[in-house]
Amino acid sequence: MDDFRSPEDAAGDRFRTLVEGCPDPIVAVDGTGAIEYASPAIEDVLGYAPAALTGRTLAALLPDGLSGERRRRLEGRLASGSDLADAGRIEFPAERADGSVAWLSARFDATDEGAVGVLREDDDGLTARTFRDAVEHAGHAIYVTDVDGTIEYVNPAFTEITGYELEEVVGRNPRVLNSGEMPEEHFGALWETLLSGEVWDETVINRRKSGEIYHAHQTIAPVFENGDVVRFVAIQTDISDRIEVERDRERYEAIVERLEDPIMLQDREGRFRLLNEAVVEFAGCAEDQLLGADESVFMDETTAAAIEEHKRTVVETETPVEYEVSPAFERTDERPTFSTRRYPYYDDGELAGTVAICRDVTELKRREEELRRYERAITGANDLIAATDREGRYLFSNPQYRSYHGLGGEVAGRHLADVFSGERYAELEGRLQRVLAGETVTFRTTREHPNRGERILDGHYYPLEDGGTVTGAVAVFRDVTSREETTRQLRVVDRVLRHNLRNELTVIRGIADRLRETEERGVTEAAAEIVDGVDGLLTTSEKSRDITRVLSERPETRPVDVAALVRRVADSAATEHPQARIEVTGPEGAVASATRFIDRAVAELVENAIVHSDRESPTVELAVSADEDGVELAVVDDGPGIPEMDRDVLESGREVGDLYHGSGLGLWMVYWVVHRSGGSIAVDDARPRGSTVTLSLHDDGRPKP
Repeated sequence: MDDFRSPEDAAGDRFRTLVEGCPDPIVAVDGTGAIEYASPAIEDVLGYAPAALTGRTLAALLPDGLSGERRRRLEGRLASGSDLADAGRIEFPAERADGSVAWLSARFDATDEGAVGVLREDDDGLTARTFRDAVEHAGHAIYVTDVDGTIEYVNPAFTEITGYELEEVVGRNPRVLNSGEMPEEHFGALWETLLSGEVWDETVINRRKSGEIYHAHQTIAPVFENGDVVRFVAIQTDISDRIEVERDRERYEAIVERLEDPIMLQDREGRFRLLNEAVVEFAGCAEDQLLGADESVFMDETTAAAIEEHKRTVVETETPVEYEVSPAFERTDERPTFSTRRYPYYDDGELAGTVAICRDVTELKRREEELRRYERAITGANDLIAATDREGRYLFSNPQYRSYHGLGGEVAGRHLADVFSGERYAELEGRLQRVLAGETVTFRTTREHPNRGERILDGHYYPLEDGGTVTGAVAVFRDVTSREETTRQLRVVDRVLRHNLRNELTVIRGIADRLRETEERGVTEAAAEIVDGVDGLLTTSEKSRDITRVLSERPETRPVDVAALVRRVADSAATEHPQARIEVTGPEGAVASATRFIDRAVAELVENAIVHSDRESPTVELAVSADEDGVELAVVDDGPGIPEMDRDVLESGREVGDLYHGSGLGLWMVYWVVHRSGGSIAVDDARPRGSTVTLSLHDDGRPKP
């Protein structure tokens, strides 16, 4: 009975005999990937006794020389029994006990505890392993799909380029890389080509796992077995950097082509190899006529020779040069001025020629010359001129300004507070702020001259603008001390003369009035003439006073409602001359710019039209009109007309001579009032008789409602 064995035991013995007698090692691993059993054949293959491997993992057998992405991926595939069962056929290197490496291939089946598989030493797979090593170490992304497009394998470079790990994409479609940038018809053409057995080659736009777009050159080839397509192999090369460089080149090329300044590349002999449209336009030649030629084909010989010398200097010294030339272009009949900077350029590290960037400075040179003329004018001016920036720092000042303020040398960069202080600086700062707000400020002030004592100055502050923006202020001062002193003296003399003249004439008129009361015929008539003469002299004296005031005051203008003013003058004249018929036409309001004496001028014209009329009931029409340029007042009478001498006085302000009648002084005053208001006067004959005097006054500059 002791020798009796159950069928199960007999089967177990037979299975054990088969396993242990198998020439290929058989191993069983648990769920963690640790070896639970190894058949005796393992010692023939790896040199380890089976017991020495129990508890170790298959990943622990990977040789130390295996590193990087490939080791990481194999460790992942060998990490657990369930992963091994799902991995299908797997190849991996294992380190023998003597340190050598054996290449093993295996296919594991799942068990309740883990997996079991047969290891075979792959001595016949050297070529395949070599190919696999090449694929694994390739710098290009390589992936393999089945005929349905399902990914079966990707190499480490695929992970590096796309960001997707092997386990993230195996079993998925390459559309995981779809960026949405490729048209749908692209995919249809791709599959049509591949399924027909052809190779597909193109540049694609894909998306990395991170979401970043990248460009790749991709080749997809079918793999055949027995004449049938069984899978596809795709190779991708990331060309994003190359695409970006190409785009940069295209952008730079487009920019260079659009630049108005000529840019050219020439070889060591000075022949054009590349040039932009600006060169073609200036030269007046087609591009193909210029390529291979030099400057001598389109510009004067002298300038071409000078440029040739500069090119030679750059080639010999390999350093940039700067120069200015003004070539004559015969075909375009132009002679611009260029400021040129020429550089050496290299090809593969070797000096290949020069690059020139030519800036057209023709307009700049013209403006510089214009600026020099202005500078000479400012420097030579009698007025005091200076300019400051918005912060109150001097930009420039002419010698007269510096001398007047006792400033030695140039003041550019200094602050106004360094020159003025206290109340004077506060007053100046207030005006400066008004100017920076866009206002023009006019004022009168006094300054202490280093040698001439206190002086009277008329000051004007103007906004300094650049492109419509106020960037500072310009100050212009004129010394009016002598003029003011003369004006004061004139006023004193005028006042004394008029006072004495009026007193004496009043005495004479009183005597004449008494003489008129006598009954002696000749004496009465003479007395009447004396009275008329005295009244005329008194009128002339009053007009002389008005003229003195007009000429002695500064001509400051202000907005004046000419229409309202004319109505007031007409009412006053109608009261004083009831025999006259005075008509006013025009708008209710018409504002223009004029001095405060404009009402005197209008009243003088009306008075002159009435008193010099040869009609018992003279007619005077005052017609006001306004447009966008200003206001016009036409004074129309029906009298005998204005004499030629009076016309000259009204229109040109011709100097009044000794023989000019005293009543004409009023017309001379009219001219100066209108002239100082910035206006003009025209005198014409009226129809059928009489005269028309037209005053034209400018718009006051205020915005219209």
